[in-house]
Amino acid sequence: MQQELNTAFEIQTNLMPSETPEINGFDLAGVSVPAQSVGGDFFDYIQIDDYHWGIGLGDVSGKGMPAALLMSNCQATLRGQAVFGVAVNETVERTNKLLTRNIRRGSFVTLFYGVLDAISGRFTFANAGHNKPYVRRTDGTLEMLMLGGLVLGFIGTQKYGQDSVVLNPGDTLFVFSDGVTEAMNAQHDQFEEERLEELLKSIGDVSADEYVQTVHTAVKEHAGSHPQNDDITILVVKRSN
Repeated sequence: MQQELNTAFEIQTNLMPSETPEINGFDLAGVSVPAQSVGGDFFDYIQIDDYHWGIGLGDVSGKGMPAALLMSNCQATLRGQAVFGVAVNETVERTNKLLTRNIRRGSFVTLFYGVLDAISGRFTFANAGHNKPYVRRTDGTLEMLMLGGLVLGFIGTQKYGQDSVVLNPGDTLFVFSDGVTEAMNAQHDQFEEERLEELLKSIGDVSADEYVQTVHTAVKEHAGSHPQNDDITILVVKRSN
């Protein structure tokens, strides 16, 4: 059984981006740390054409092998739909329709997905029940991307809205799974959004990778010796010029 779990972990690891894409004017970084041998979170970079990139982060209900199998299904479905280059909300709607046909009753997926225009810096996004991401401006102020929507896997005909934000030079998009804000310490105190927001405001002009590592380290220090209770996934997109 352990050998099979190790194999599953290796397969799942290979499903994650093997390298960060080089996008002129942008710095990207991501990490996903499962709570068990395999996890239900994923993040992805999907090249649509020379100047447009799909960027997504998903979180599957449950843990362990069932969540990992559904995660791989969702990631493959999203990749397959994203490359058509249709509107962001239509990509999410198509992904939801396909998942709903095959998903086990009671299971669901939260997904934040958007397309980055590498020329203008505009990021157009849709949100299917996922934690609302932040944009940190160069002056340290935070903007929460408020658009929401129903999780994937419940209603196959569900419609989703889309919105957009422009990343100016020095601005940072921060996307995360609930394993960040719900990380608990020995006293069962969660990391929570307020602590995350204060941390994001305090981070200076650092690389996307340093941004990811700073938040991940703070979450681990908060949890201390308490075992990780959920998958932790972080995705950062910073416009460098």
